[in-house]
Amino acid sequence: MKKMMVLGGYTHMIDVVETAKRMGFYTIVVDRDTDSPAKAHADKAFDISTDEIERLAEIARAEEVGGVINAFDDFNTWQAQVLCEKLGLPYYATKEQLAICSDKERFKAYCRTYGVPVIEEYGIEDLLSEGTESKIRFPVIVKPVDSYASQGISVCYSPEELKKAYAKANQRSRSGNAIIERFVDNSHGVEMYYTVKEGNVILTGVADRYVHKVSEEHPPLPTATVFPSQHRELFLEKLDEKIRTMIRGMGIQNGVLFFQSLFEEGEFFLYEVGFRLSGEKHYQLIEKQTGVNLLEMMLDFAAGGNLDAYPIEQFDNGYAKFPACNLAVLLNAGEIREVNGLEHILDMPQVVSFTGLKGAGDQVEATGNYGQMLGRFNIVCKDPKDFHTVINEINAVLEVVSTEGADMIAARYHPRAEKGTPARCH
Repeated sequence: MKKMMVLGGYTHMIDVVETAKRMGFYTIVVDRDTDSPAKAHADKAFDISTDEIERLAEIARAEEVGGVINAFDDFNTWQAQVLCEKLGLPYYATKEQLAICSDKERFKAYCRTYGVPVIEEYGIEDLLSEGTESKIRFPVIVKPVDSYASQGISVCYSPEELKKAYAKANQRSRSGNAIIERFVDNSHGVEMYYTVKEGNVILTGVADRYVHKVSEEHPPLPTATVFPSQHRELFLEKLDEKIRTMIRGMGIQNGVLFFQSLFEEGEFFLYEVGFRLSGEKHYQLIEKQTGVNLLEMMLDFAAGGNLDAYPIEQFDNGYAKFPACNLAVLLNAGEIREVNGLEHILDMPQVVSFTGLKGAGDQVEATGNYGQMLGRFNIVCKDPKDFHTVINEINAVLEVVSTEGADMIAARYHPRAEKGTPARCH
């Protein structure tokens, strides 16, 4: 039995562990947190931080580990790459590829090289001294160049807010750098998912990404990612081939990527890339459409296996046979007293999974990042007529009540009633 070392034991990783075990792997989870949820599902676990590469290498050799997997966070993507290189195990990414994908400034520069549009940015030097007109037009969004999960990001409406936000973003950045961009204040973007298998670049999904601002100073957070995108054909026409060329230019041979874009007046502006599985667990939605499980493919790749059993190339150009959705539940600040309706929702045949991040007794702080998320539902409707009904039923039965008796749900996604009518949140 091959042994798989899993980096990180947070809630998302439970599915990674369970999938690996179902495939016949012996699973070893490493995480510094003794109570990491995925550890309870693994065959073996170690209370070690994933940044202790030498110790991890010692354990991997002693346990005769045959593969290393990370999944949903950028930090452990880097750790897995270094560890696999040290152990001589397969890994889908090189240091250079990760450097491009994890640094927002470098990624945007790379996009420009291939004619891929990105949102315009400012330098802090554009915020000129008092009495001189600034080149910056507010509002702007300030981000660490190398953060994830919306950490350290602020929306600014004045020079004073920008100075504070810039300092905050620098502090949150691993490299001590921040980026300032024009803020596009709309509730709709487009997300694209690519899979690379043995050098073949496949567009595995195009989705509309709906967001909601929980406060003016914080960045918008996702409420729903809906497949297929109403802009799929436009994306295929305008941008798909340029992005494929860019991926090939990076020398990527295997792996999964997602790109996030702003959509404004018929144009796509890329601002984020992840060279890993997405937090939406989009592989679950892709499997329901195609029968191909991309998580299983990446586990097999990590163990040096053959990928012929994963014919994802047959489902190119954002193939989506059924309407699908990753539904995120955003919360206002407070302490959760109870969550009602979950059992009913999970019994619905269209609900594929729920990744719970908060529960009764948890405190929710107004951080403006993914810490304000109850969790995420993955939904696939084999009958397109069911899509509105399912979302509306979830909205009707799901309740998150604070210790003060208040409704804590910050926004509820409502799908388009008909083509041409935008989705909305309230």
